[in-house]
Amino acid sequence: MLTSMSKIVNHSARRLEIADACLAVVSRAGLSGATTREIAKEAGVSHGIIAHYFNSKNDILRAALQRSYQQLAERIDANLNGLSGTAALQQAIHDALPIDEEGRIGEQIELAFWAYGLGNAELAEERWRSYTEWRRALEILIRGAQAQEHLEGPDPTLVAETIICTLDGLGAQVALYPDRITPERMFAIMDATLAGFGFVTTTDI
Repeated sequence: MLTSMSKIVNHSARRLEIADACLAVVSRAGLSGATTREIAKEAGVSHGIIAHYFNSKNDILRAALQRSYQQLAERIDANLNGLSGTAALQQAIHDALPIDEEGRIGEQIELAFWAYGLGNAELAEERWRSYTEWRRALEILIRGAQAQEHLEGPDPTLVAETIICTLDGLGAQVALYPDRITPERMFAIMDATLAGFGFVTTTDI
C-alpha cells in the first residue's frame, strides 16, 4: 500500500527566509518599495505564503529588523572567542563598523528603518528594544575592560551610549557617502573614543 508523506516546512526557517528577502528588497528599493508583492517575489513564494507567516507588512518589517541585528550580534560574538577586557571591547566595536559592502548596505537599511520608524510606533519600539540589548551587551564588555585596567569610572552606561552614538554617526556617513570615510579612519575614531575614557587600545585588532 502506498503512503503519502506531507512535506514538513520549518516555520522558523521560512520566516527567516522572508525576513532576509525583505532586507534584500529594502537595500535595493528602500522601504517604500518593500511591498509584500516584491518581498514574496524576492523570497520565491506566493503572496499567500507571506500572509500565512506574517499578519501584516509591519510584522515583516519588524522581523527583518530583528534579523538584521541578529546577524550583527552573531558576527560580533564569533570574533570574541578567547578575548577579554579591552581587547574584547575594541574587537566588538570594530566588528560593528561598516567597513565593507555588506556593512554599507546594512547601514542603508538601518537608515531606512530609522526614517520609517518616525511614523511607525511598532517599528520604533522594535528599534528601541534592539538598541537597549546592544547597550547592555556593551556595558558588560565595558565593565570587563574597566576591571582589567583598574578604572573606577565613568559609568558604563554613559560609555556605551557614547560608543553607540558615535557608531551610528559613522554608519550614517558610510550609508550616504561611502567613498568619503575609510575603514582606517573609522577604526581611528572609535579607538580615540575608547582612549578618551581611559582604555588602552591596540592597533593589532
